[in-house]
Amino acid sequence: MSSSSLSPAGSSDGDSAGVVGLVAADHRREKRRLSNRESARRSRLRKQQHLDELVQEVARLQADNARVLARANDIAGQYVRVEQENTVLRARAAELGDRLRSVNEVLRVVEEFSGVAMDIQEECPPDDPLLRPWQIPCPAAAMPIAATAAHMLQY
Repeated sequence: MSSSSLSPAGSSDGDSAGVVGLVAADHRREKRRLSNRESARRSRLRKQQHLDELVQEVARLQADNARVLARANDIAGQYVRVEQENTVLRARAAELGDRLRSVNEVLRVVEEFSGVAMDIQEECPPDDPLLRPWQIPCPAAAMPIAATAAHMLQY
Protein backbone atom coordinates (compact mmCIF):
# COMPACT_ATOMS: atom_id res chain seq x y z
CA MET A 1 0.00 0.00 0.00
CA SER A 2 1.10 3.39 -0.63
CA SER A 3 1.44 5.99 2.03
CA SER A 4 -0.86 8.29 0.15
CA SER A 5 -3.73 5.84 0.42
CA LEU A 6 -3.39 5.76 4.24
CA SER A 7 -3.57 9.45 4.82
CA PRO A 8 -6.42 11.70 3.86
CA ALA A 9 -3.99 14.58 3.62
CA GLY A 10 -1.83 12.48 1.35
CA SER A 11 1.25 12.27 3.58
CA SER A 12 2.20 9.88 6.36
CA ASP A 13 4.46 12.50 7.95
CA GLY A 14 1.42 14.71 8.53
CA ASP A 15 -0.35 11.81 10.26
CA SER A 16 2.46 11.21 12.70
CA ALA A 17 2.71 14.93 13.46
CA GLY A 18 -1.03 15.04 14.04
CA VAL A 19 -0.90 12.02 16.34
CA VAL A 20 2.04 13.51 18.23
CA GLY A 21 0.11 16.78 18.46
CA LEU A 22 -2.95 14.96 19.80
CA VAL A 23 -0.85 13.05 22.32
CA ALA A 24 0.87 16.27 23.41
CA ALA A 25 -2.50 18.03 23.74
CA ASP A 26 -3.87 15.07 25.72
CA HIS A 27 -0.76 15.16 27.92
CA ARG A 28 -1.17 18.91 28.53
CA ARG A 29 -4.88 18.43 29.24
CA GLU A 30 -4.15 15.61 31.71
CA LYS A 31 -1.37 17.64 33.32
CA ARG A 32 -3.73 20.62 33.63
CA ARG A 33 -6.49 18.39 35.07
CA LEU A 34 -4.08 17.03 37.70
CA SER A 35 -2.89 20.55 38.49
CA ASN A 36 -6.51 21.71 38.91
CA ARG A 37 -7.28 18.76 41.18
CA GLU A 38 -4.25 19.53 43.33
CA SER A 39 -5.18 23.21 43.47
CA ALA A 40 -8.77 22.31 44.46
CA ARG A 41 -7.43 19.93 47.14
CA ARG A 42 -5.18 22.68 48.55
CA SER A 43 -8.09 25.11 48.46
CA ARG A 44 -10.32 22.66 50.35
CA LEU A 45 -7.54 22.15 52.92
CA ARG A 46 -7.16 25.92 53.39
CA LYS A 47 -10.92 26.32 53.79
CA GLN A 48 -11.03 23.47 56.31
CA GLN A 49 -8.10 24.95 58.23
CA HIS A 50 -9.79 28.37 58.25
CA LEU A 51 -13.05 26.78 59.42
CA ASP A 52 -11.19 24.93 62.20
CA GLU A 53 -9.57 28.20 63.30
CA LEU A 54 -12.95 29.94 63.32
CA VAL A 55 -14.48 27.11 65.37
CA GLN A 56 -11.61 27.41 67.87
CA GLU A 57 -12.07 31.20 68.02
CA VAL A 58 -15.82 30.78 68.61
CA ALA A 59 -15.09 28.36 71.46
CA ARG A 60 -12.53 30.75 72.94
CA LEU A 61 -14.89 33.73 72.65
CA GLN A 62 -17.74 31.75 74.21
CA ALA A 63 -15.46 30.81 77.11
CA ASP A 64 -14.41 34.47 77.47
CA ASN A 65 -18.06 35.54 77.41
CA ALA A 66 -18.90 32.97 80.07
CA ARG A 67 -16.06 34.28 82.27
CA VAL A 68 -17.14 37.89 81.76
CA LEU A 69 -20.76 36.99 82.50
CA ALA A 70 -19.75 35.14 85.66
CA ARG A 71 -17.65 38.12 86.76
CA ALA A 72 -20.51 40.53 86.00
CA ASN A 73 -22.90 38.36 88.00
CA ASP A 74 -20.40 38.23 90.87
CA ILE A 75 -20.04 42.01 90.84
CA ALA A 76 -23.82 42.43 90.66
CA GLY A 77 -24.16 40.14 93.69
CA GLN A 78 -21.54 42.14 95.57
CA TYR A 79 -23.36 45.35 94.66
CA VAL A 80 -26.64 43.97 95.99
CA ARG A 81 -24.94 42.91 99.22
CA VAL A 82 -23.31 46.33 99.65
CA GLU A 83 -26.60 48.09 98.93
CA GLN A 84 -28.33 45.93 101.54
CA GLU A 85 -25.58 46.69 104.04
CA ASN A 86 -25.82 50.40 103.24
CA THR A 87 -29.58 50.29 103.78
CA VAL A 88 -29.06 48.66 107.17
CA LEU A 89 -26.37 51.19 108.08
CA ARG A 90 -28.56 54.14 107.02
CA ALA A 91 -31.42 52.79 109.12
CA ARG A 92 -29.03 52.31 112.04
CA ALA A 93 -27.70 55.86 111.60
CA ALA A 94 -31.25 57.23 111.56
CA GLU A 95 -32.06 55.20 114.69
CA LEU A 96 -28.94 56.46 116.47
CA GLY A 97 -29.78 60.02 115.44
CA ASP A 98 -33.24 59.61 116.95
CA ARG A 99 -31.73 58.21 120.16
CA LEU A 100 -29.26 61.10 120.31
CA ARG A 101 -32.10 63.61 119.95
CA SER A 102 -34.01 61.85 122.74
CA VAL A 103 -30.98 61.87 125.05
CA ASN A 104 -30.35 65.54 124.24
CA GLU A 105 -33.95 66.37 125.14
CA VAL A 106 -33.56 64.56 128.48
CA LEU A 107 -30.27 66.39 129.13
CA ARG A 108 -31.89 69.75 128.35
CA VAL A 109 -34.70 69.00 130.81
CA VAL A 110 -32.17 67.92 133.48
CA GLU A 111 -30.07 71.02 132.75
CA GLU A 112 -33.11 73.27 133.01
CA PHE A 113 -34.34 71.81 136.33
CA SER A 114 -30.97 71.19 138.01
CA GLY A 115 -29.21 74.33 136.91
CA VAL A 116 -26.10 72.27 136.15
CA ALA A 117 -24.66 72.74 132.67
CA MET A 118 -24.80 69.57 130.65
CA ASP A 119 -22.47 68.68 127.83
CA ILE A 120 -25.02 68.19 125.08
CA GLN A 121 -23.64 66.68 121.89
CA GLU A 122 -24.62 68.24 118.60
CA GLU A 123 -27.08 66.24 116.58
CA CYS A 124 -26.20 64.69 113.28
CA PRO A 125 -27.06 67.26 110.59
CA PRO A 126 -30.15 66.28 108.59
CA ASP A 127 -28.27 66.83 105.35
CA ASP A 128 -25.53 64.32 106.20
CA PRO A 129 -24.09 63.19 102.83
CA LEU A 130 -23.64 59.67 104.16
CA LEU A 131 -27.41 59.39 104.48
CA ARG A 132 -27.93 60.63 100.91
CA PRO A 133 -25.25 58.99 98.74
CA TRP A 134 -26.83 60.13 95.50
CA GLN A 135 -25.95 63.74 96.30
CA ILE A 136 -22.48 65.19 95.95
CA PRO A 137 -21.04 65.60 99.46
CA CYS A 138 -20.39 69.14 100.63
CA PRO A 139 -21.15 71.10 97.43
CA ALA A 140 -21.01 74.32 99.45
CA ALA A 141 -17.48 73.49 100.64
CA ALA A 142 -16.12 74.06 97.15
CA MET A 143 -17.31 77.66 97.12
CA PRO A 144 -15.06 78.98 99.93
CA ILE A 145 -12.08 77.28 98.32
CA ALA A 146 -12.87 78.97 95.02
CA ALA A 147 -13.36 82.32 96.77
CA THR A 148 -10.06 81.87 98.62
CA ALA A 149 -8.29 80.95 95.41
CA ALA A 150 -9.73 84.00 93.66
CA HIS A 151 -8.63 86.16 96.63
CA MET A 152 -5.10 84.70 96.48
CA LEU A 153 -4.82 85.43 92.76
CA GLN A 154 -5.34 89.14 93.38
CA TYR A 155 -1.88 89.45 94.94
